[in-house]
Amino acid sequence: MKRIFNVAVVALFAGAVAVSCNGGKSMVTKGNTSEMDTLSYAMGANLGEFLSTRLAELPFNYEKLEKGLQTAALGKAKWSAEEAQEVFQSLIGPVNDRFGRLMQQKQMQAQDSTAVAEPIEVFTSEGECDSLSLAYGINIGNDLRQGRFPIQIYWYMKGEQQTRNGEGVMSSEEIAQYLQNYFMVVYPQQELDKSEAWLAKMEKKAGVQKSESGLLYKVVKEGDVSRSATDDRDEVTVHYTGRNRDGEVFDSSIFENMPKQRQEMMRQYQPDAFDEKGNIIENEPVTFPLNRVIAGWTEGMKLVGPGGKIILYIPAELAYGARGNQAIAPNAALEFEVELIDVKAFEEPKTEETAE
Repeated sequence: MKRIFNVAVVALFAGAVAVSCNGGKSMVTKGNTSEMDTLSYAMGANLGEFLSTRLAELPFNYEKLEKGLQTAALGKAKWSAEEAQEVFQSLIGPVNDRFGRLMQQKQMQAQDSTAVAEPIEVFTSEGECDSLSLAYGINIGNDLRQGRFPIQIYWYMKGEQQTRNGEGVMSSEEIAQYLQNYFMVVYPQQELDKSEAWLAKMEKKAGVQKSESGLLYKVVKEGDVSRSATDDRDEVTVHYTGRNRDGEVFDSSIFENMPKQRQEMMRQYQPDAFDEKGNIIENEPVTFPLNRVIAGWTEGMKLVGPGGKIILYIPAELAYGARGNQAIAPNAALEFEVELIDVKAFEEPKTEETAE
């Protein structure tokens, strides 16, 4: 029973993070109070149901939690994302330990009514409760703000509050069915339509070519094509920057191009990579075999040689497909700007016979 809160918190944050990475362009609005937004309400109701069931025994200060969530979602939180996370991490360990012991005790009493209960307070002070509740809410709100979905915060909060208080207008089954249909059917189709329209636009750009697979590419500089990769097992060394169709960077090997959050993490966990003025000492290139990356990369890296540069406009089927990943929406077409530094041709490993 001690693991309940651990699992619950991880599940909640995993769900929030899964909708993240919108490049800083928030899709959260205050909302139209006169017309219900079902998506926002259902997502809020899902959180409310989670809080009222999985975390029902945790005495949050919901006024603080909801204030933190709402203000963070609208970009007006009193703490930055880093500050909120720091507060949360500093408090969650001991709170989780006390909560686990409380749940164990309740289980023992359910099995043996004569069991003596020791007084256990999950929060040792009002301040501890307020701080964790606020930090928790801000974390959720920040994830909403960074997400890909058009959330109306008025209806999100309405769904959370009404459902948590047992007054929701959607049943558990309706919430689950609506969200499953949206995330598995509606949203992927919307992304596919937008990606196809974007690729059609890119195809008309000067210098852009199209391969048989549907890969669009523009060779900026050929490089030494006599040394181009020819085998999927060849190893390439590159610098790259990946963008979504809105031009927002989601990944890069170049520090200056990296998303702000990744820059901050790098400064925190790799301080030796920076000089005394805080500047990156060297942008390290990335090396990988071509059979370990998305198909669009595998094909695209064979179109230039070392010293070359290419821009790839990759359809979803040659990228992360209908599933996407944490940073990539389902059915998302992507753009990569790649500088090919070196190619190492694959060599068959020598056996005893070939060695002789």
